[in-house]
Parts: sequence; C-alpha cells; structure tokens
Amino acid sequence: LEQGRQRGAGCQSCPSLIHLCTCFISKNLHIIPSVDALPSHLLDSILEQRSNEAMVDQDLPFLLAVTFQTTPAERLGFLNFRSCLKITDPAMALAVSYCHALRRIDLSFSELVGNKTMESLACSCSLLESLSAVGCRQITDDGCTSIAGMKSLRELELELCNKITDMGIQSIARNRGSSLLTLNLGDLRQMSNISIQIIADHCVDLQSVSIAGSMQVMDLDVEDLCKRCTRLQSLNLRACRRLTDGSVKAVSQLLRKQHRAALSAPLRELDMGGCSRLSEDAVANLLPLCSSLTRLDLRGCTSLTHRTKDLVDKYCQQMDDLTLPPSCNVTSSR
Repeated sequence: LEQGRQRGAGCQSCPSLIHLCTCFISKNLHIIPSVDALPSHLLDSILEQRSNEAMVDQDLPFLLAVTFQTTPAERLGFLNFRSCLKITDPAMALAVSYCHALRRIDLSFSELVGNKTMESLACSCSLLESLSAVGCRQITDDGCTSIAGMKSLRELELELCNKITDMGIQSIARNRGSSLLTLNLGDLRQMSNISIQIIADHCVDLQSVSIAGSMQVMDLDVEDLCKRCTRLQSLNLRACRRLTDGSVKAVSQLLRKQHRAALSAPLRELDMGGCSRLSEDAVANLLPLCSSLTRLDLRGCTSLTHRTKDLVDKYCQQMDDLTLPPSCNVTSSR
C-alpha cells in the first residue's frame, strides 16, 4: 500500500490476492514443477508477467542467487528453463553446474542449449532423473554421449533434436536402457529403424515411448518394441507413414500379453494418427482388446467409418480422449 501511495495518482485499492499469487508464481516459475492444473486465464496472466523467452545470459546469475535465497542449492530439485531462446549453451552449462541436487530439468525449445549443457548435467547433477530437451537442436551425438553417462536418468525427451543420429541414440540405449522408463524420440530425422531395434533390445522396462514422425519405422520395428517392451503404458506412433496393419497386429499382441499377465498398468494411450495405411478390419480386431485405453488417436486414418466408433463405444469404456477421422463422425474428445 505504501508503494502504491508513493506511486501516487490516486491508487484506491491494494493488489488482489490472485494478483499477488500470480506475481509470485511468475517470479519463481523456473522452480515450480507444473502449473498445468491452473485455469487458463491465470496461466495467461503468469506468462504475461514472466517470459523465459526474454532472458539473456546475464540474467542467470541473478536468477540463481535469488532462487538459492529461498531454496538452497542442496535442496533444489527442479528447474524450468523452457523456451529460453536467448540463453547460450556455455551460460546454461555454468548455471546447472551449481545445482548438484537437481532431479528434473526442462530445457525444451531453448534452442541454443547443446552439448556443453549436457556435459555439465552429466558431471554435476548425479541425481538427475528427468531431462526434457525437446527442440534443443544444437544437441548432437556428443551430447548423447554425455546423456549416456547420467546414471540416475529415468525420463528422456529429445524430440526434434535433428542433429542426433543413430550413433547417439544407440549410445543412450546401450548405456541407460536398463533404467529408462520414458523415451521421446519424436521426429528425429536422422534416426533409422536400426535404432528402434536397439531400443527394443536394451530398453525393455520402458513405460512410455514416442517415435512419432519417423519416416523409416516399419511394422517389424513396432513388432520388436511390442515384443520386448511389455510394460508399455503409452505408445506414440503418430505420422509413421510406412506403418500398415502389421503394426496394429503387434499392438494387439502386446495387449493380449498384458492381459494374460494381469498387469496393473497396461497400455493406456495409443497414438497412430496419420498412419493412413491402416485398414478398418485391423483396427476392428484391435479394439476388443482396448478396454484399458483412456486415450486413442486415429486421426488421418481415412479408411475408418462409423463401425470403428461403434466398436470404441462397445469395448473402450474408460476412454476419455478420443480422436477419429471425420469419416467416423467424431473429431474431438468424447
């Protein structure tokens, strides 16, 4: 209130509680794990007040100093540096080197972040369990070598990191595959189906995998994944345009195996949107096994009709997020 009086010009009221809360969140967004549950109007207000996109290298030391005043470095478990478009790789590498207790970090779409930051994380953050580097296009196979040395890593997202080749992916799979639970390799342009086979051999405990947008993945690769990774709860094959009914059969076999084993957490999410070569008969054979699914995306599968919608209604009673092509007369969530 005193500040308001000093600013003068007839301030008649103090800031609302909502305004104070959004100000606090915006200033501390980099250490808050998730704000997704907040109403959209509050999210908009927070993002208006604080945008990582405007941060530059010189902001990082001050930001960390303020952070360490409230959360000491030895207790700082999460950092959100998503969309830091102007932060360079050396600056980010230096910043994370002070965060030895870090368990989760989101660097998604920080486009200048690359191999030095990966090396710093591997050397300084031995407890790191979750790394999201979606859209960090400067990461190469050398960065993957550093990632392969992150011994506590459980969750890894490298979608859109298009400088990564089979060599980098295979290094991660061979060295960290036994501990990885989540792996997102969507739209890696230089990844071949050889990498998928290596992942299937070494990452058998995966619960979530995405190879969306892979132009080289074939039915046999999906078959390998479904045979070996029997604990899958989420499978994203969106826009893998070479896939045919053979991949649907592989998913069916995975579900049969999970049902026989009476898994408490079977496949919940399946995305085959854009796989236009799937036939309705193959999908019809799959759906009676999909009682556990809560999310299904088959957009762009143009051979599907209302028959598919009827089968979903009959067999998929837990479904709460369904996307089918217009030919099924459904285009959004149920």
